[in-house]
Parts: sequence; C-alpha cells; structure tokens
Amino acid sequence: MFHQQLSYRHPKAVLYLEAYTPLVEHWFHALRASTALAELRATAPTRDLLKNLERLDLLFRAVVDDLFDRRGPVLEHALAVVAEHRDAVVWTDQMVPRPGADIVELTASLRHKFKRNISLALLEALICLESALVYGRGTLQLTGAELEETLRRSTALLASLSVLHDEQEMARMRYLTGDPREIQHPTFTVADILGGAFRIPPDKFRVVGADGARRIRFASVPPSGITPDSPTMKCPAHRLTNEDGQPLNNEFWELLVDIYRDSGQLA
Repeated sequence: MFHQQLSYRHPKAVLYLEAYTPLVEHWFHALRASTALAELRATAPTRDLLKNLERLDLLFRAVVDDLFDRRGPVLEHALAVVAEHRDAVVWTDQMVPRPGADIVELTASLRHKFKRNISLALLEALICLESALVYGRGTLQLTGAELEETLRRSTALLASLSVLHDEQEMARMRYLTGDPREIQHPTFTVADILGGAFRIPPDKFRVVGADGARRIRFASVPPSGITPDSPTMKCPAHRLTNEDGQPLNNEFWELLVDIYRDSGQLA
C-alpha cells in the first residue's frame, strides 16, 4: 500500500514516503526469508568476526540485487517516484544518472544508491556496537550473558541516529567519534571499523536502568546547529515496525549482536 495522501509535499518527503520506505520494508521481508542468511547464521561459529561481517555485508547487497532483478510493484512504483523527483535525490558520487536518463539508467543508479546505503547503515551500526562493547567490558566490567543482554537492550544507540536529518547525523557522528572525516562506503569498510576507525570513547556513553535491565545510551549530545533545508524524516527502518511493534532497526541491531555472539566476541 502506497501513501497517496501526504502531509508533506516537499519532493524529498515524497521520495522518502513513496520510494525509500516501501523499498526498505521490502528488503527486510526478503532478508528474513533469505536462505543465505540462515546458512550464514548456522555456520558463523566456524569463522571469525571479520569474515562473518564481510559476508553479511555482501549478503545485504545481494538481497538488494535480488529485489531489483525480480522487479515487482514496489520497485516499479519507487522508480516512478524517483523518475519524477530525480533532482531531489541525493545521489552518491558514483553512478549519478545523467540529465534525461532513461529508466534503465535510473534503475541502475537507484540500485547502487540502495546498496551503498545498506552498507553505510552497517558501518554506522558497527561503530556504535564496537564502541559500546568496549564501554561495557571496560567501564561496566560486564562479561558473558550480562554483557550480551546489555548490548542487546541498547537499541537506543542506533535509534538516536535514525531520527536526524542526514547532515545532522553526520555532525553527531563527528561529535561522538571526534573524527572530522565523513563515514562513507566504500571509502571505509567493515575491516576499517573493526580495525578501530571511528571509535566512540567511553565518556560519550551512559548506562541506564536497574540491574537485569541495564542498557547503554549516548550521553547528552549538544545541538548540531544545522538547520536542514528539507523535512527531517526518520530512517525508514526506524519508522517501520515488525509484528511485535518494534522498529525494524531493532531487528538489524539484534542480528549484529547475534553475529558477535556466534563469532565468540561476547564470552
């Protein structure tokens, strides 16, 4: 079901509601049904963390390819919206469609953008999880099941980045990491993040909740001072919910915690 009555008529809002959000929802449905993901989970204990996460990144991108290869009404509608509002799309440096590009070129560009965004989301989530793991182990002195469950409950780390405009999100990550570089894919990879790139120091975290319900969140973050020139929309994966009423971002976070556990990182 597509949004025909829009509260916002700004082109970026139309793109968000009618193109990006349905595509993200479709991607999560396909990911849940993926036999490749089931196989990766089952065999994860036989590989180290880096190999598992690199496989996961490739799998995420392969799900995008499969959606675009299969076509279907969700993609067709998204492409029609993108064609109408192509000047409002934030294209990446590669595969920017030419002025007057036909639907074939637009499809290739949108496919590339979607894959890049999925990989970027993985990098940002890993920065949060890697840094929270160090904080949980070092500052909170957590181990084993207590460490795992605390991290599992700490979905607010990812959520706090999902309610910001893109420029505000970049400013927040620069503040949290103290690194002025922009987090981009493929400039940075899973291997870079696991190698220590863009680490968030312990003083940027706080723990909340009673014993048995503790979770890690970010300490107060000062306003970025950035005034967006377009509507601020939540990340589609934060706006969309599953059957339990939880944001799809929580499923994404849970999957990463599972991979860390199965790779022997949470013992």
